[in-house]
Order: sequence, then C-alpha cells, then structure tokens
Amino acid sequence: MPAELKREEKMNKEELAKQKEREAKLKELREELEEKLEEQLPQSLKEGPLRIVVESLQAEENLEPARARLVIEALLFASSKPLTVPEIRKAVKSLTPSQIEKVLSEIREEYVQASRPFEVLEIAGGWEIATKKEFAPWILKIELARKAKQVTQSALETLAILAYRQPVTRAEIEELRGVDVSGVLNTLVERGLVKIVGRKEIPGRPFLYGTTEKFLEHFGLKSLENLPNIQEIKNLVESSVKREALLGTPKMVEMPQEEAPAEVRSVESPTDDFEQAAVEESHESQ
Repeated sequence: MPAELKREEKMNKEELAKQKEREAKLKELREELEEKLEEQLPQSLKEGPLRIVVESLQAEENLEPARARLVIEALLFASSKPLTVPEIRKAVKSLTPSQIEKVLSEIREEYVQASRPFEVLEIAGGWEIATKKEFAPWILKIELARKAKQVTQSALETLAILAYRQPVTRAEIEELRGVDVSGVLNTLVERGLVKIVGRKEIPGRPFLYGTTEKFLEHFGLKSLENLPNIQEIKNLVESSVKREALLGTPKMVEMPQEEAPAEVRSVESPTDDFEQAAVEESHESQ
C-alpha cells in the first residue's frame, strides 16, 4: 500500500510539473503576442495609456471526431511545410497517432472523391495539401506574371537611382532601396541598359555603375540632361493628388444649404468673389 501511495504521489508531482510547464509556455506566448500587437499600433496610441493584453489562449482539449478532422485540415492548410503526425498531435492531443493517420487518410480520400484541384500528399515524412500537377500550367502563368511584375518594378527603381546618382556602387543603391540588387543589376547589364564605368577609390574598390546609350534610346532621351527634374516630378505628383487625399482628412461636417445663417454667403467658387468685387468697384468709380 505505501508503494502505491508513493507511485500515485509521484504521478501527481509529474502532472503538476507538466501543468506548470504548460502555463509558463502560454505566458511566454502571450507576452510575445502582446509585443507584436503593440509594435503595430500607431505612435499616437503607443504614447497613451492604452496597452493590448492577451488574456488567454485556449484550445479545446477533447475534440469530437468531426471537429478534430476540421482542425487537422486547417493545420495542413495553414502550414508552409509538411506536418508530421507528432507535430499534429501537439495541437490535437485528444487523438492518438493512429487516429490522426486515419483522419489524414479520410481527408485524402474525400478530396479524391470530390475531384478537388488539390490533394493531400504524404511526403518528406509528413503530410501537406498541394495542388495537383495537372493544374501546373495555369498556376505557372500567374507566378510568372507576378515575378515579371516584381522584376520590372525593381528594375525601374534601380534604374531611377542609377540615372540620377550615377556613377554609383551597388552598396549605395542597396542603401537607398533597402534590398539586395545584385540580381537586378546583372539583368540590367545583360540587357545593355547599365554598364560598369569604373571603380570607386575606397577599400575594396567596388564597381561603379552608370546608364548606357541604350538606356537613353529606350526612354527617348537625348541626354541625361533631359531627365525630369526631381522638383518637377514632386510638383507633378502634388498637383495630381488633392490635398485632402494626401492628408487623409476628408470634410467631416457639412452644413445643409437651407440651415446656413443669412449672413453667411456661399463660397463654392472662388471666382464669384472676384467677380462681385469687380462689379462693386466699377459702381464706385461711376
């Protein structure tokens, strides 16, 4: 009997230790979430007394079979890599490994029966949801279009810096753009829009890059002096966008015309004021 009591006491201590460990991990996760959320707050709110607090993170311990299936499917959908059964079991503790494998097989079979464009695959020791190979040509078109757009935008930004700051080193371009531009520079050089014009006399003597005659031809420029002035571009942008749109402060209150005081005159058009003043001045002169 004493041996059984000791064994039971030992099990209770182990369970208590596991519970404390779980609570510590949840507390750490809550603090991390609070920091992430507070980082996304506007500066004006950060300075005030407002503080985001994640009260608790709770997950259902005992899942019904139908609910467990949905949870596992959601895990596969959200994961960016194949999930192993032990990894899934960390989130769905009420199921045994064999039960999880059975659910995965059921999901895979359901996708096959429903002729879905995606399927559940068992690869690299784990499970994942992937689109079927037969749809690769259409997906490839979207991916290529997206990447081409990204490359074009990146190339234009790099070309703009080169055109206005040349000769310039790769490191100087990256400092302005905040991203690596080695691949973009190589592409621009291959297309003949950019060339190496020398080396900068600093430690390491990095290459200096500049634009080519083909660059001028491509953009219809006689020389680099024909590039738009930075101030001209700024004025053009400011004149093409209304001040309210830039400041993000639309008119919040508008007084109805019939409720306006009698002494308040409509000023919908500034030209009306000038015309009225001209008429009055003409009458006075007569």
